[in-house]
Amino acid sequence: MFHTTHHVFNQPHPLCNSNLFTRDSALCDAVVREGAAWDQAWLASVGLQLGSAESLELGRLANSEPPVLQRYDARGERIDEVRFHPAWHLLMQGVCASRLHNLSWQPDAPAHAW
Repeated sequence: MFHTTHHVFNQPHPLCNSNLFTRDSALCDAVVREGAAWDQAWLASVGLQLGSAESLELGRLANSEPPVLQRYDARGERIDEVRFHPAWHLLMQGVCASRLHNLSWQPDAPAHAW
């Protein structure tokens, strides 16, 4: 038996393979307004990388399993180690490789890098 229900029309399309920087007009305007337009091409490339289907799936996986605090090892000794989902590490490697995490502290960072 098949039943037809209503058509959902007020939901956005899935965010997949899009540029997270160029699609955010408020962010683009703020970058120009605050004097950081010198790196818009690089920001667009990072936005494209982070908006890829692979990165979004890694983000979903990382968010589905929150970090877990391991207080003791198998012998009962205190280790206080936080364990993250492997997807979290892959996302962080991509961000660090693109120097997004410390852009404003680079020796060659121009004015308004903050």
